[in-house]
Formats: sequence, C-alpha cells, structure tokens
Amino acid sequence: MSVDTAALVDEITRKVWDRLECLMDPTRIVLGVSNRHVHLSQADLKTLFGLDALTSYRPVRQPNEFAAEQFVTVHGRKTSFEKVRVMGPCRPRSQVELSRTDCFALGVNAPVIQSGHLELATPIDIEGPLGTVHLEHGAMVAARHVHLGPADAKELGVKDQDLVRFAFEGERGGILNNFIVRVKDDWVPEIHIDTDEANALGLRSGDFGKLM
Repeated sequence: MSVDTAALVDEITRKVWDRLECLMDPTRIVLGVSNRHVHLSQADLKTLFGLDALTSYRPVRQPNEFAAEQFVTVHGRKTSFEKVRVMGPCRPRSQVELSRTDCFALGVNAPVIQSGHLELATPIDIEGPLGTVHLEHGAMVAARHVHLGPADAKELGVKDQDLVRFAFEGERGGILNNFIVRVKDDWVPEIHIDTDEANALGLRSGDFGKLM
C-alpha cells in the first residue's frame, strides 16, 4: 500500500503544533466534531457482522480509539440512515449517537445524555450484513463534553463530571455552556460537540475552544 508522505508529514506536524499550542495555553483545547455514529458491544458485533473484533480504518485523537471499517444501517420510525460508521473498540453496551436533526429525520425522540449512560436512551434498530439488533435503550444525543487526562484536569482546576463552558472564535463564534468534564488516565484534551452545534457556530474539527 502506497503512503502519501507529504500528507503524513502534514498530519504529524499539525498534531505536534496543536499540542505545543495547548501546552502554552492549557485552557485552549482542540475541537472534535462528531457526526452520527455507532458503538457496538462484542455480542452485537458478532450478530451483525460475524466478527470478534472491529477492523480499524483510521485512528482518532483519543488513544486506542478508532473509526472502524464497518458500517451499519440505522432504522427509525420515519426513515433509515445507511452507512453509519462504527467506532471502535467495542463497548459493554451498544449505542447510537445522533444529532437532534438526525432524530427529527429518523422519527426518534432521543434524549441529550452522557455517552454510556443509557438508562434514558430510546429504542432503535441497527442492521448489519448478517442480521439486525434491537436496542431498547440505544439512541441518544450525546451531551457536549471535554476529554481530559488527570494531569490536565488538575492543571485546569476541574474534576470528572464538572460542568464548564467554552468560548469559540470565528464569524459565528460564541459561548457554549454545560460541557461535561470527563477524565480518564490515557485521554488527551479534546472538546466534543455534534454537527448541529458545530454548524450553528461555524466550527469544524481542528478548531479550538477556550475554557472560560
């Protein structure tokens, strides 16, 4: 397989520069915009694809996490979304992360909740090449959040599950409240919002927000 050396160098340079900028001002954190996607449990992956593990397509910013080569179809009451990306690795429970616009289109009344907290998540069906699974508590709009490592959280004076706000620059920039602080040993600083929120403020992945 051929490698685009120039693109690889550009990507590495960008990541190094991003990290240097964040070290100079730890309140300035890179943004990741999340499109609709699915997380699968091991059992559901087996049902849908007959696989024991997902195949990595490309890594994402958080260590050991990746966009998988696998896609599924998500079925709602009004319509279906084909080619919805699966994110890896597998999780204890499957979930479908949607924007509010996605919910309107699908006919799904999904709540805004924290990823993995699925007690209030709503029913949805996922189809793969080998079968379909019904999730009684699966559809959600992911609450905006910020990933931090323990050292980052300590430096910023915040702790896991705190609520903070970020300011974003640009022509349509503004301040967003109620970001949930999420802290894990191997995480690196990254803000996560969905496509609705990003479009409203004219943002894209790789932009920065400043912790207020």
